[in-house]
Amino acid sequence: MKYVRLSTLLVVLTVALAGCSGGGVTDGSENGTEAATGSPSSSGDSASSDGLSLTEADERLRDAGSFTTEWSYSVTEADGTTASITDTYRVDLDANRSVELFSTTGPDSTVEIETFVADGTVYSRYGGGQEPFYNVNDQAPDVFDSATGRASSFYGSLESDAQFVGTETFDGVTVSRYEYDDTAAWQTYNGATGSSMFGSDNVTVTDFTVSVLVDENDVARLTMWTFSGRTDAGQSVSAEWRYSLTDIGSTTVSDPSWLAEAQAQQS
Repeated sequence: MKYVRLSTLLVVLTVALAGCSGGGVTDGSENGTEAATGSPSSSGDSASSDGLSLTEADERLRDAGSFTTEWSYSVTEADGTTASITDTYRVDLDANRSVELFSTTGPDSTVEIETFVADGTVYSRYGGGQEPFYNVNDQAPDVFDSATGRASSFYGSLESDAQFVGTETFDGVTVSRYEYDDTAAWQTYNGATGSSMFGSDNVTVTDFTVSVLVDENDVARLTMWTFSGRTDAGQSVSAEWRYSLTDIGSTTVSDPSWLAEAQAQQS
């Protein structure tokens, strides 16, 4: 029987991600999906039921010139409280611009860090329930690597284990959905998040499902897993991990509303 400790998740991830925040943000726009049809596409416009085969997205994204990524992790504890981390990038390689919004929410605190990069200069705004302050420097990060660095590291397992479910629409394009459900696999995927919580005896894993949406170029547009469990006292807990790739070739990055204030503070 597998067990997992949830109580320290947000602390671990906040510390790990705080040092990674570097360039690029998104406006958190919704990118919903339409329901899967349950049958493969016959037009060749998306991956089929022949088997999952994934292609690295880097070349496609560089050729497109712009894109948006969003990574999130959320946990709902036994007492019903939910804590989450979201990191969203909007990247315009052609214009040499990006904006990132890193945020955490929870019952005790909220953190918001917005970072705008333009022409080699980095402008950061720190807020979240308090008076914002700014920082400006000329040590721009590698925005492309920062924005795509949290792509799933477990695609190899997906290609061998995931089963075709059907086709649907995501971000305006036809995609094929693949899934697999295996509670014993939780430890492998938990390790991919960078935090290990096994060794506790407080939560039993009852469901663990991995899903991936693949476009016609065999690029994973959405990768996610969902976890649910039950405490020894019978209380439900859950977690969700998501990484999405949207607005390929159509992402634009405008000056943030606070840019002039940041520039004035540094002058």
